[in-house]
Amino acid sequence: MTETAPAPAPVGVTTTLVHRIQRGRFPWWRRAVVCDLADGLDDTELTEVEDIVLDIARVGFTAILVRPARSDIITDGTTLERFVTRVHNAGLKVIVRLSGSTLPGGCGGTFIDLEDGVTTLVLRTRAALKAGADGIDLGRIDDTCGSPVSPDPVRRARHAERFSQLVRILQAELADFDAQPILAAEASTTDEDAFHRHLEEEWFHHLRDDSLTTCPWDADLLRGRIRRVLEERDRLGHVAAWHASGRALNGRDDAPVGGSWEVGASPDRRAAMALYELSAPGAVYVPFEHLAGRLHPTGDGRAHRTWAADQRASLEARTLGTALRLRNERAMGSGSFAFVDHLDWTHPGVEVHVCAGTMVVLNTSDTAVEVPAEHRFLVSSHVTDQVSAHPAGVPRNVPPETCAWFDTARIQPVPFEHTD
Repeated sequence: MTETAPAPAPVGVTTTLVHRIQRGRFPWWRRAVVCDLADGLDDTELTEVEDIVLDIARVGFTAILVRPARSDIITDGTTLERFVTRVHNAGLKVIVRLSGSTLPGGCGGTFIDLEDGVTTLVLRTRAALKAGADGIDLGRIDDTCGSPVSPDPVRRARHAERFSQLVRILQAELADFDAQPILAAEASTTDEDAFHRHLEEEWFHHLRDDSLTTCPWDADLLRGRIRRVLEERDRLGHVAAWHASGRALNGRDDAPVGGSWEVGASPDRRAAMALYELSAPGAVYVPFEHLAGRLHPTGDGRAHRTWAADQRASLEARTLGTALRLRNERAMGSGSFAFVDHLDWTHPGVEVHVCAGTMVVLNTSDTAVEVPAEHRFLVSSHVTDQVSAHPAGVPRNVPPETCAWFDTARIQPVPFEHTD
């Protein structure tokens, strides 16, 4: 008689804690949500942005990241000063990016001449801080030293030391201001040694990386990137600074071919990724044009910027405002974070995690997932999916290329009978 192997025991729902809740009073930058306006702006464009600052503030952003690339703020910083004042009056902070799309190393750009390059950057830093900036952003750090293929080790070491020296100089400049402005930058994880040097030795308030930017549209891979970043930053006591924008991939030699989630991304996928990164603890940089913001090229290298100027953008603004309000009320920026597995209503391509009591469902598959009715719907990146169309107590569909937030259902005790 042939024995039949016993069926595997069913696996219950498991919750894997990745990040513990942080309590206490925090400086503004630890849980900031930053509206990324970092495309190079001239004085005219800065003035135009002033007209939509109140709209950006109303949805709940903490700060604005701006790059006055075509403005000589060293000679005349009056336009930037007026802009910073207007933003402060709206209740927002201002982070000024001083470099271009990259911060070149010892073979060009800032370090082509150490004395002149550092002097120029320090003068721009002083001008931005004098204008009232709450933070300085160095843009993307280039560790290739001008050669993306096997740079000379000696030259590279010299470049690393020069950059560390620059960071120390800038930190000393920031320390002279009572407002305690922050220092931020962006680094690639392609070179792990260089990235960890920036993370461990050159202390930035916000050091963004490309963990989400270069990740394919795959729930398991995104989950792995989130977990790695949180575990690494927690070990060092750093705040995670999320930035899922694929704009940084344009023109980069190390950009993955077809590897980024943003290759061929629809507006729905962009909105889903924006809502997904907003559900993670730490600071978040949201590109202006990913939700509610619109760029209208003028044909002369400039762009006119509008906020919630059409029907879809207005729905996106409402969605963003709801998400930022929930993130603030529930302290998701400092809340606990855990992945949830083996739910009987999910399928491959669906990632579920809980942050500060909020259950987040990301659907990267081609099939909708139905979330049981006991999880109360909060907000969805699928902006045309209105709450009124789905009454409470009814299961909720999360379509493909969508991220949705729910109230985590309370665990109910197993009913039992007893007698006195």
